[in-house]
Amino acid sequence: MRKQVTGLIAICLMGLLTGCASFSDQAMPLECNSPQVPAHLTNELPAPTWILQSNKGLLLLLAEYEALRRRFNADRAAVVEILMSQD
Repeated sequence: MRKQVTGLIAICLMGLLTGCASFSDQAMPLECNSPQVPAHLTNELPAPTWILQSNKGLLLLLAEYEALRRRFNADRAAVVEILMSQD
């Protein structure tokens, strides 16, 4: 008797699952106008050259890296400005 009840429950559950399986969800294409970011804001920049023969060379290298950091931050700010102006 127990096997028969379990079998009936299984058949009912399978019927419920197949009813849900026939549902097809179609994705609706959305129009997306993404802003164009200029290539010079996203291209890689070369690392400064190393001239480490003295402390002066180390300080120059540090200054070049600081200038690169400032340029990166300016490029990021420009990208943010481009993205915000498109809204």
